Amino acid sequence: MAHWVLKDWDGRDACFTIPGPIAGDDIKQRLGEKFPADAAVTITRAAGEPETVRFGQLSEIALAHGDALILPGIPVAAGPLLYVMDRLLGRDGCPWDKQQTPHSLLRYLLDESYEAAEALVADDMDAFIEELGDVLLQVAFQGALVSDTSFDDIAERQAKKLVRRHPHVFAQESWSSADEVRQQWDALKAEEPSHQKSATWVFPALVAAKRLSKVGLRPESEVYQAVLDLLKVYLDNNPGKIEEILADAAWAIAQFGSIHHMDAEWALWKKAAQTAEQHGPSREFGGKKRISRSLGE
Repeated sequence: MAHWVLKDWDGRDACFTIPGPIAGDDIKQRLGEKFPADAAVTITRAAGEPETVRFGQLSEIALAHGDALILPGIPVAAGPLLYVMDRLLGRDGCPWDKQQTPHSLLRYLLDESYEAAEALVADDMDAFIEELGDVLLQVAFQGALVSDTSFDDIAERQAKKLVRRHPHVFAQESWSSADEVRQQWDALKAEEPSHQKSATWVFPALVAAKRLSKVGLRPESEVYQAVLDLLKVYLDNNPGKIEEILADAAWAIAQFGSIHHMDAEWALWKKAAQTAEQHGPSREFGGKKRISRSLGE
């Protein structure tokens, strides 16, 4: 794992161009952590043919006016993580990892995002960095599982989007204030092709259940009715304390799930999806697709 090789630039537009005049050593100092020493970069000269050199050789090179350095659009700072991910999903990899699907990992993507937010709110930067790594793992994992894509594809698409939406940095536009940047960002976003999403949201499970209840959809089970009846008894005996009763009941359910190694949030989300689907296709839970089956019914 000590030696990382980046594919030679293949002429696609997934690249960044640094125009001269500039010293190669200056480029190395600015970007040295982003590219390995053996990464292939292309130098175009105002006079002469393009030449390919290694990133580690840039300290020996100076770019004159009219020259340019073409860097690959995807640095390999994530190379070690992608290598480990490839091993985990390989022939002799981890049985659990190899059983996963993009849908089965959804709960972990949500959990890791919540944990990163928790660390940030707590102002625990060390924990926040660690949790960001866990979120990054989910991106790498999903990129490895989704067909016809990869981590590089995800990173390249995001880089292009950022460049496209920042013409005041990467082109000739001139926006002077944060408010103007936000307005122009929204305008540029509106010009881009929209993706037709069959599921318009992924609410937390309790919010999803509440929305379904408002339109008359609810579980038809003895457990559901028994818990509902029990809560009514507690409320009758403790009028005005519904918020406390709800909080204690929700906590008890979460603890019961934990004792039995189950995630109550995830269980309720799946139940909400199943309940919606029993009453016809639900746009919110994946349209005509049986999302509960995809999640592991």
